[in-house]
Amino acid sequence: MKRFLPGIVFLIAGILAGCTNQVNADPANDLNELKKQIEQLSIENDALQNTVEEQRKELEAMNNDYAIIPAKEIENYPRSLYKEMALDIDQDGEDEIIELYVNAEKMANGLFAWDDGQTWLLAVKDGEETYPLFDNFVQLGSLDISTTTIDGKPSIIMLESWHSDIYIHKFIYDPDANGFVKETFYKKENVNQQYNSPASYAFFKDAYELMEQAFTVKAAEALETSENNLQELKDRAAIFDPILVDLWRAQRLFEIVGLLNPDLHVSLQKAVNLLNQMVKTTPTLEQMNQLRQIHGIFKEGGIDDLVMDEENQIHPDFTKKLQRMDLILMEPI
Repeated sequence: MKRFLPGIVFLIAGILAGCTNQVNADPANDLNELKKQIEQLSIENDALQNTVEEQRKELEAMNNDYAIIPAKEIENYPRSLYKEMALDIDQDGEDEIIELYVNAEKMANGLFAWDDGQTWLLAVKDGEETYPLFDNFVQLGSLDISTTTIDGKPSIIMLESWHSDIYIHKFIYDPDANGFVKETFYKKENVNQQYNSPASYAFFKDAYELMEQAFTVKAAEALETSENNLQELKDRAAIFDPILVDLWRAQRLFEIVGLLNPDLHVSLQKAVNLLNQMVKTTPTLEQMNQLRQIHGIFKEGGIDDLVMDEENQIHPDFTKKLQRMDLILMEPI
């Protein structure tokens, strides 16, 4: 919505007041003069509105906290598709495709060959139109995305990490702007608590899914390997790294959740330590048994409602899984 500057209001009031005085003073005054003044006022008003609009766009471009992102053709895509999601974000009854790309090679085992920095691209595809929500190089950091509902609207949440800095952005489609509205709601010097809960729930769900995948599908593959394949470091890395990478990503998301919503604190550090040890040296029988028991816990089935929104608490069933896992990991190895 366009806002008129106070000066415009005073200008309108002043001219109309002057015109009114002239009419009262001379009822026979030709209305042409009044029409000319109104036309001139309209021209000046339009010029001022255009100036204000241009200044607003310039400020948005300089201010990374808020921006409107229109559709734009993307000429070059980074090397690998990192994550893909579907969501009816413009609420037209059809899902849009949300894609996160990274300029890093994806190897045969599904892991990425990371460098000190990568170019990342977050894009939403809606039919023939594409919206590049993020297209930039990230040094010593990474991106991740999730989806949630904020203020009743489907939203994309993006986690941007640079060195030790963390930024969290939300993207909501605005039909009036014919594009996506980006707002940064979490960074060191500015935290908008209003959006913390929905964002934390979205990242919590993603973290759980990564953890569940690590301890079910990928752990099952590792547990089926023969002892002969666990003697060499490169062989162990090929077996256990897929589990470890998912746990690292899950742990990182749980850490973000803890920043946004301390009541949902979860740590996977003990599990990460176990997998690290199993990669560094030949796993002991006790370590393999620990992994097998944790696999059994998560093989029992998933949990539909991980967080109880009204109480802002982790679901008791998930809490029990975490407690059982901690007991297993407390055993000597």
